[in-house]
Formats: sequence, structure tokens, C-alpha cells
Amino acid sequence: MTAAAAGFAEFPVLRMGLAGFNAAEQAPLCHALAARLSTRRTSWQVTQLGEADAWCVNGSRVARLPDGTLRIVPGLASGRSIRIHPDEVDWPIAYSTPAGPPDFRPTYAFDLDSAASIEAMLDQLEGWLRPLVVQFYLASQILQENVDLRSGVFHVIVRGKLYAVVSRRNGVGVWPLADPAQLADAVWSHRPEAADDVPHHFVRTDLHQLLWQYGIRTGRDWLPPHYRTKRLFLRRPPSLPTRLLTDTSLLLVRELGHSAGTFDELAQRTGISAAQLARHLAALSMVGSITANPDRATTGGDSGGWVASVPSAEPASVSPSSELTVRLKVYRSPDRASFE
Repeated sequence: MTAAAAGFAEFPVLRMGLAGFNAAEQAPLCHALAARLSTRRTSWQVTQLGEADAWCVNGSRVARLPDGTLRIVPGLASGRSIRIHPDEVDWPIAYSTPAGPPDFRPTYAFDLDSAASIEAMLDQLEGWLRPLVVQFYLASQILQENVDLRSGVFHVIVRGKLYAVVSRRNGVGVWPLADPAQLADAVWSHRPEAADDVPHHFVRTDLHQLLWQYGIRTGRDWLPPHYRTKRLFLRRPPSLPTRLLTDTSLLLVRELGHSAGTFDELAQRTGISAAQLARHLAALSMVGSITANPDRATTGGDSGGWVASVPSAEPASVSPSSELTVRLKVYRSPDRASFE
């Protein structure tokens, strides 16, 4: 199978979180993000910090605390200060200059007053996120071509270079320097199950995460038609890291954990728009979490503990002085020289 046969009629949505900026300071960043689709064929959207793939932070509002954490003071009156552990976050953060204390040396920095500097920073972030974009296209091809992953292992090869290994048993590995634009020339080579070893320097994920990341980013409607009319049930909670679950998906899992409902009933109960509801239900369907078959539904006793542990939305009355602390396991990129 070749990627050219499937075609790429869509582009992944990358999500940017903005911290420490006021409305005027956000404007050049939002303009640069919007322009990427026409100039680079990359789609960005500004989103909540907890759901973002990358952050842009106002460096002038960053301070180092005695325990080594960083505090980001909000730029908006309605915002909250944020504390992060810089060695434990698992996404890239770019800081506008001047950034924090004098000895602070961020990996990604940019001049907010320079369009060229903003563009260079976004190029760097997109390079870091390149494996995620490749994963998006791999999932797109799996679904478009109805690839039977039970039949063995697939090596995705571009011009003689191994770009990815896709295995039901061992998950998915992507070469960190893979060029998403070259996937149009990819050949999916069917291999026996024993050929599922993933090179140690590849970026790894499992099939659930691969399909989930695609499902919540795609603009295509993958919701099975009968899911729009029949009652839907929670089959099992999604086997995903909590960070990947958006507020919308958490709300849907909680609602379905309490009681089944049709598409229209869920829209009424949650207030989620039809387009958003279809996208997130489709993503939950891709990872096997929902079903229209009541015989396959999870009983309340089996899911109650998980559903009860899903955090509720933060109240609107949270004081702006309250702090949100972010602590997640870091993802460290291997040495680029070892990829060549």
C-alpha cells in the first residue's frame, strides 16, 4: 500500500497554549499561527494549556521560586498564575525574551516584536512535534485503507528509509526526523509478527494513543452512522494517559458512565456542539470505549471508580490568585546525530 493511493486531504491540528500574555501581546502570535496553514500547510489552534501540544510563555512574567519551579504570572485579569517544573514537563515551551531570571536559558526563545523570530520559533516547535504529525498521517491511512493490523506488522518506508513500525502487539514507533511531507511516497511493507522490533531511538506510542490523537484532531466525520440514532453506552474507560483526555472527552466518559444516551440526548445533557460531539464520540469509538450494543456495555460497578475519579470542570469562581501546578513526566528527545 502506498500513501499516494490514500492521499492526504487533511492536515493535523496542532494545539498551542498561551501563558502570561495580555490580549495585545497574544495578537502577533495568533496572527502567525493562523498564517501557517496557507504558508506551511500546518494548522494551529489556540487551546487550553492542559490540552496543548506546545506552550508560548511571556518570559517577562516568569520567576524562579526557591524550590526550582517556575511561576508564570497571568497577563489577563481573569487568569491564574501557573507553576511548572521545567525538568518534568513533556511538551515544548517557548519563552518570549527577556525570559525569566538572568541565568535562565530556555530551549526555545523568541522576540515577540519580531515576526521573523516568531516564525523561527514555530519552525522549531513543529520540528519537535514532527513525530506527532507523522503519527496523525499513519492513523489516517490505517482508517482510510482499513488496514488489518491483526495480519502482522507493517514497516512504513520512504525512499529506502524506515519511517515507522506499526504493530498491534508492540505499538508504533516513528523515526524522529521523519518528514511528514514525504509520506506521500511511503510504502507500507507487510512483515511477519516477529519483525515488530522498534529501533531504540524511535518515538514510541501505542495504537490507542495513535488513533486517539488522530480522532480528536481530524476534520473528517468518522462517527459510524448508527451512532447518531442509537443509544450509546460506555464499553470501557479509554486506556490513555489522563493528559490526552480533553475536557470534552472527560465529560462524555463521565456522562456515559452514569447513563447511556443517544447522540441528541448527549448533546442536550452536555451542551457540546454537534460537530464537537461527533468528533469526540468518534475518537472514543476508535479506541473501543463506547458501543451501541447494550450487551457490550460496561456495568456501573465496573466503571464507577474510574468515572468518579474523572475531575469535574473547574468552577468559574476560582480566584485569579490561585495557582495551577503542572508536573508531568518529561519526554527527552534522543540526540539528533544518532538519527542520521
